[in-house]
Amino acid sequence: MANHYYQHGPGNSYHDSVVYDNEETEDENWGLHRPALSFPSFQTSDPALQAAYYSYGDPRGGSYPDPTIHKLRSSALPDETVNTDTLAVLAGGIGNEAENSEDDGLDAELDQIPPEDPEHDPDFGASDLDDEESADSSTDESDPEDEYEAVGRRSSLKSTSARGRGSKGRGRGGRAGRLGDGPTKPPRRRRGEIGRRKGPYGPRAHAETTPRFKELNGKLTEAFLEKNWDQGLEYGFEAIKENPEVFSVHGTIAEILIRKGRIEDALGALYVGVHATRDPDAWRYVVEKLLEFGVDTKETRQRLQDCYSTLLGMDANDYASRLGRMKNYHKAGQHIRARNECFKLLEANPHDNEVLNHLSECCFSLGQPEIALPSYENFVTHCMENDLPEQSGLDWGFLDSFADMLIQMQRWDDAIKNITLASRWLLGRSEETFWDWEEDDREWDAENEPRRVEVPDFSPGNHDAGAYGQGLLVELRAKLGFARLGKGFNHIKEALHHFEFLEPEDEAEDAYINGHPDLFREVGDALREAKLYQEALRFYEPLKNKLDAVDARFCFDLAICYQALGRDEDYKNSLQIFKRNARDPQYHIGLAKLYQSQGREADMWHLIKQLKRVGKAKLVRDAGLPLVQPEGLEKEATAQTIGESDTSPVVYTPPQRDNGQEFSSAKRRYGEGRRLRQERIERDHQQDMIINSLWQDMKGLDSAVDAGDTDALSEWLGIANEVFADFQSQQSFFPRDRHLKFIGYGRWRKVLNLPDDEQFIPAGEEDGLTEDKDIPVHYRRIHFDEWLEWILLLAMRYAKSSNRESCWDVLNVAANANIFAHEQPRILLIRNISMTCALLLQDNQRLVEEARWFMKWYPYVTETYRLFCAVNRFCRGDVSFFNSGPEQKFTLRAVKTMDFGLLPPEHRMNFLFTDGDRVKWSEPSSGRNNGNPHELVEHDPALLVLYGHMMFVAATYTSALTYYFRAYVLRPKDPILNLCIAISYVQMGFKRQTENRQFQIQQGLSFLQRYYELRTRDNVAIHMQEAEFNMAVMWHSLGLLHLAVPKYKMCLQLSERVRQEQRQICEDGGDGQEGDGAYVEDFAADAAFALQLILSTGGDFRGARKIAEQWLVL
Repeated sequence: MANHYYQHGPGNSYHDSVVYDNEETEDENWGLHRPALSFPSFQTSDPALQAAYYSYGDPRGGSYPDPTIHKLRSSALPDETVNTDTLAVLAGGIGNEAENSEDDGLDAELDQIPPEDPEHDPDFGASDLDDEESADSSTDESDPEDEYEAVGRRSSLKSTSARGRGSKGRGRGGRAGRLGDGPTKPPRRRRGEIGRRKGPYGPRAHAETTPRFKELNGKLTEAFLEKNWDQGLEYGFEAIKENPEVFSVHGTIAEILIRKGRIEDALGALYVGVHATRDPDAWRYVVEKLLEFGVDTKETRQRLQDCYSTLLGMDANDYASRLGRMKNYHKAGQHIRARNECFKLLEANPHDNEVLNHLSECCFSLGQPEIALPSYENFVTHCMENDLPEQSGLDWGFLDSFADMLIQMQRWDDAIKNITLASRWLLGRSEETFWDWEEDDREWDAENEPRRVEVPDFSPGNHDAGAYGQGLLVELRAKLGFARLGKGFNHIKEALHHFEFLEPEDEAEDAYINGHPDLFREVGDALREAKLYQEALRFYEPLKNKLDAVDARFCFDLAICYQALGRDEDYKNSLQIFKRNARDPQYHIGLAKLYQSQGREADMWHLIKQLKRVGKAKLVRDAGLPLVQPEGLEKEATAQTIGESDTSPVVYTPPQRDNGQEFSSAKRRYGEGRRLRQERIERDHQQDMIINSLWQDMKGLDSAVDAGDTDALSEWLGIANEVFADFQSQQSFFPRDRHLKFIGYGRWRKVLNLPDDEQFIPAGEEDGLTEDKDIPVHYRRIHFDEWLEWILLLAMRYAKSSNRESCWDVLNVAANANIFAHEQPRILLIRNISMTCALLLQDNQRLVEEARWFMKWYPYVTETYRLFCAVNRFCRGDVSFFNSGPEQKFTLRAVKTMDFGLLPPEHRMNFLFTDGDRVKWSEPSSGRNNGNPHELVEHDPALLVLYGHMMFVAATYTSALTYYFRAYVLRPKDPILNLCIAISYVQMGFKRQTENRQFQIQQGLSFLQRYYELRTRDNVAIHMQEAEFNMAVMWHSLGLLHLAVPKYKMCLQLSERVRQEQRQICEDGGDGQEGDGAYVEDFAADAAFALQLILSTGGDFRGARKIAEQWLVL
């Protein structure tokens, strides 16, 4: 555990973020910047590679201090009755870190504390270490002269750190900084004081290479040259274990792995190994390999991020590394960080067009193009004044980005000016400044006649035709048209003149429509927004045959133009296309724009409100729709006519209708709405019949599936997928606000769903409330409880088929459905099945999460803590999630809350708890804020032992013993608790550096003997066999084989009694104590295997074979 807290380096853990369809991700991805709590690592299936890169701890070659062992009592605590006074004394040690106001006494205590040892503080965590490191850094960066000034003036220390556990105002001044010592000498560091140790600044020297390492390195090089990859890997792994600080070894291993096709292992070895060196070339080499071989994944970007940051930490002026980090930010979608890096790069090189391109993309993504504009203007000006067109970084692509930026900002005149000047310069005509006096764009006509020759200063022979209109990039010509269109009615003719160069009627293979469909769409949108509908259709209609351009919004744009021009037949045909995509947000955007063009303001605002409610405000804003409804707008849409005006030119005007026509149209719309509603009802009825038929088919297959018929299971799962997809598609069960309860289908659709084109919500109906008696309890004529039972059965069958992803998808849907999530019995059933599936799939992480849910919702219930321990024991494999950081914090918080709640109110003020801790531990759950919200009456030993187990698994034995002994005081005769204490003592004795090895082993053996006596006194065979086996294992681990062999043999002798007890339990299963087929663990096979190992090691192969044939052969 000490190593865990002292390892600092870039980590490889990420936060998975959920991104819904058609939604944009947040700019900041904190997964790339979250502080790591452990050294860099990577996943590999090669045991040898894993052993090599995990054997030496910190890959950077750091040495970690071993935990200091506290002296504990030399004998077991006597059995004694625990009274109130005893509990008060025990609780007094919890959080009792009150400071002594006497400086001398406090100094004496500080002298006894070794530097930064988390073993002294069982509650010491990674966050505590971060705080202390920040305090150290803030102190180390202070001016030494300021420290001298502070001598003799205790309250005027310039360092603001309050490190350590001293009293307020103590700071880090040391004894020399106190009143009365005088300013005659600088402050001295006392023995044992926390802080920077003596010695030169900078990284510590590398470990000297040993002869063994030199030999292995030579063999590694020889094997590499001979292309003996396997032998080279063996030598490389041994060399790493000998000295991991030589990066060339890691590089050679990576090259071998690359040649063997193990790219991921090679990159992982390089990434972990490079942390052993501070050589910039080594880090650049790793970056090069990651860029060359790495797949574009989140893990690769994280590794690149760490390498770039380390290189910049070595040299803040490393331009290439900062450029690489900027690109990595940009690729990860972190536009704000990428933008900031661009500005830093531009400070060093303001004329790097690659950086400027990245800057513009980031600013466009953030909706802030004006931020990048000054840098662009400076670059363009610099290039035009100092460079030649053919040698400059100012090219057509860069100019197109610059023009796009100005168009987005609606700076029409600047866009025209810069496009004209820069294009003229790129075409080699920068001296022709007389074009700046022309009010139109005749300079960019395709031919000299009729307009260009009218300019007096123009000489047709000076430049060829390619230097004028024919040489202008088509995208830039379109942007000139956008700028002219944006300037108003007087410039429309010039804009259309530019758009004509796209030749929308051309159907040849090399037509512009085939190479620039997106440009046609943009031109059509601009013309439609200018209400030039007929011209817009010239660019829209050629796109109808381009499948990539046809979407819901495109169809709505067509419909708007057709309706404005009175082409009713085309209008209806265009509507039929997008009605199939009613769930697409773009469908509703287009419908809102259609309503806007029709003057149906109320309907438009209704759609906008619904879109904003589901988080699509950005889509609304990008579509040019308003976000804020004007005050005083009536709910009913007012009739408006679309006519021609000076500011809104329209080519054609739809015919006007009188009141009778409008009344007849309303009647037709009402009849059409009734017909469509009836069709929807019929479709729902047909779907009900289909789902019920499939439901019955699954019921008929249940018996065959339970009998193990794989074909029946495959057919059942195929039907189940279709039924489950129908359940998952019911939006009423999955509202955006998960806290909302289910209140019905039709009511739910009216509250949250977006309206259809033919049906709207009647005024006043939204504000009503639905009574509980009207809430349905069936879906597809199947009760919700049956749905839940079937969904959980589906998850179980997926788990039994080892289909992990499908199982968790099904259970997540069940947990999120509002028909289940707000019913405690149903959610409890879902959690139980989730835990069962986690056991079947051996998913340790999910198992811990489910068990933790029970501890959270049923706090301070002993059974939940026992359940947490039991399920982790049943799960084979890695136990890292059992004692992970979140689990430790959660359990420790529960322990502290229990301790605080059981303290008498008059005692709580004696401890220096922070106000935050008091509020956190006193948060009431029963309506009373008395400091004991859970109404606890005594400490729960199961909770104390659980946290002790977490400390034991983390190899922090002294902390584990602290909590074991607290539980021991409450349950001194618990055999398992005595066994845990015994193993903890012996494990401390096994450590390489320990204070008193014999004392710790003797302590462990004394508690082990006490465990043996407590476990065997009931004369139950399984308990006796367990005690004998544990005793044998302990003697075996200590190397006392002459004591271990008799115990193992006793386990074999008790095996028959254990089996008899098992049969008796099965026969008595009807009494309610044990079920049929109850399982009782028999340690005979384990004992036989250990005994065979002892005999074969000692040379008695005949005896070992006899044991194996009798006990280990099935």
